[in-house]
Amino acid sequence: MKVGLIATSLTVPDAPFKSAEHLFKLSGGNTGNFAFVNAIYRHLAPNVEIFPWHIQPSVVKDRCDVVVIACANQLGRHTDLGGIAKNLDAMDLPIVALGLGAQSADASRDVEISAGTRKWMDVIAAHAPTRNPNIGVRGTYSLEQLRKLGYADSGRIIGCPSNFTNPVPGLGAMIRKSFESAAIERIAVPAGLHLWTNLQKIEEQLADLVDAYNGTYVAQSELDMLRLAREEFSEISPDDLEKLNAYIRPHLTRREFTRWCRRHMAAYIDAPSWIAAMTKFDFVVGPRFHGVMMAIQAGVPGGVISHDSRTTEMCETTGIPFVDARSIGGPLRAEDLKTMFPFDGEAYDRRRCELAESYLTILNDASIGGSEELKALGSTGFGQKSDGQSVAGSDISICPAIPTLSAVASPN
Repeated sequence: MKVGLIATSLTVPDAPFKSAEHLFKLSGGNTGNFAFVNAIYRHLAPNVEIFPWHIQPSVVKDRCDVVVIACANQLGRHTDLGGIAKNLDAMDLPIVALGLGAQSADASRDVEISAGTRKWMDVIAAHAPTRNPNIGVRGTYSLEQLRKLGYADSGRIIGCPSNFTNPVPGLGAMIRKSFESAAIERIAVPAGLHLWTNLQKIEEQLADLVDAYNGTYVAQSELDMLRLAREEFSEISPDDLEKLNAYIRPHLTRREFTRWCRRHMAAYIDAPSWIAAMTKFDFVVGPRFHGVMMAIQAGVPGGVISHDSRTTEMCETTGIPFVDARSIGGPLRAEDLKTMFPFDGEAYDRRRCELAESYLTILNDASIGGSEELKALGSTGFGQKSDGQSVAGSDISICPAIPTLSAVASPN
């Protein structure tokens, strides 16, 4: 079966010879997208071909048997996917959507979606390969929002596909061993965004850790952040460069700040190079989920400073350690990171097995299958405690058991 994967780019091989704007566009506006696109591609290979979001429907219909969509946080008032809905409908193929998330101001509020995005959801639901769920969502909140929007039979929790990039079944146990024994000598920070003004003091302290621990400050989004990492300072307006300077290193002069960027900033053109770079660090901490996830997949401990509902949901679902940004009162110190972000490696591994099995169920229902690596993750210890008892309803300290759709969809 030939799979057409609708996604942003897998990599940007010509990025060294192109501008930051080129990298920004091909990454879909955030290099974090490389993380889950790479994972989905690996899980579907070799019978998969990537197509851009606005591909002509006839091309996909002629060359593929099923469509898989690499989703992000499309469920929210910030999107209008009516044009894409029309294209998907014209492909007239079975559809699977993976990694869909709901985004609102906070998890206590319901999402609102535009008429175009509702049409997009209608098309995905209507083209389900079977009567079983064909939408893999990020977590409980996103699944609940599907129910409230009228798609109660369409969703299943899988977390983020990037969680299954590293095929080692005992990844969490391996990280836990490193977590307990290794000293923190190098720190990487997946950088935030200067528009997140409420995080400025935290971001400044994270940059302090980069300075003090021979670190790297990883840009993901937006364009001017990538320009800093690529040393395209002349492409940034003087006013915007001043704002970036004040947000990240307010005590440095302009000249000192650009030198700091040259010394410490980086942006990656795909997931493999990103993961490889993270192996050089002892801890990775910052406000970007996928930046920390790339470290976890490299076998490196990390923690997310969560500042919105979508980030919290993904951490809760996957078992990635996190703290709410609003709870950080004192200075961030390297010696406190392990206490701030405790990591239960065994719980992470059990949870990852459960999520992988849920992910595989969606693929199997669409007759896609999945890679042997993904199958191994789904079958290794799935649903079993060390004493052989089911963990389906057990109390895992990092993250609760995956709720069934019937449990989430039942009336209050």
